[in-house]
Amino acid sequence: MEDTWFLFDLGNTVIKLAYERVLAAICADASMSRDELVELLEEPGAYRDMERGAVSFYEFYEFLCDHAGYRGSIRDFHRIWCDFFDGTVPGIEDLLDRIRERYRVAFLSNSNEIHAELIPTQFAAIFHKDDPFVFSHRLKVAKPDPDIFRLALESIHSTPQNTIFVDDLLENVLAARAIGMRVFQFIDARTLSSELEREGLL
Repeated sequence: MEDTWFLFDLGNTVIKLAYERVLAAICADASMSRDELVELLEEPGAYRDMERGAVSFYEFYEFLCDHAGYRGSIRDFHRIWCDFFDGTVPGIEDLLDRIRERYRVAFLSNSNEIHAELIPTQFAAIFHKDDPFVFSHRLKVAKPDPDIFRLALESIHSTPQNTIFVDDLLENVLAARAIGMRVFQFIDARTLSSELEREGLL
C-alpha cells in the first residue's frame, strides 16, 4: 500500500509568526506607517515576489530602502528578518507525534531564502531528519497557485488521493482541495485533532 502523507503548512500552523513585531521593527527605521508598509509588501519586487523566488533577500532589502525609506543596514535587516518566529503553535508537537505513528509528514511553506535556512535548524526538535520541506521560493511559485501543490506532490512521490493537506489560510485549503487533496483548515491543534479523530484518521 502506498504511504499516506500529511502535508503541513508551517507559518501559524506549526510555527507562530511574529509578523507584527517584524513590521514594527522595520517601521522604527523607515519613513512609513505599519499600514502603508503592509500595502507595500504586496507590491511587485517586495515580500510576495521574494516568496515566489522572483527577487532575492538582498533585492527585497534594497526595495525597502528605496520605497519605504528604510535606513537600517543589511545586517540590521537580516537580524529583524530572523526574528520572525515565536515558537511552536501550542499542542502541535504532540499532534505531529501522533500523526507520525501512522503517516509520513512533509511541510509546504511560502518562504524565502533566509527562513528556509533558519526553520529546520531553529525548530529542529519538532522535525525528523527525513522530513521533506517544500519551499515556495525554490520552486518559483507560491500558494495558492495550483502548480505548487503539484510540485510538492512530485517531490514527496505522492498523489492527491494519498495526501492530506493542513493550512491555516482558507485560500490555500481550497486550492489544495481543487486538485483532489483531502484538506483541513487549521484553527488550533485541539480542533484539528478532534476533526482527524472524527474522520477516522487518528
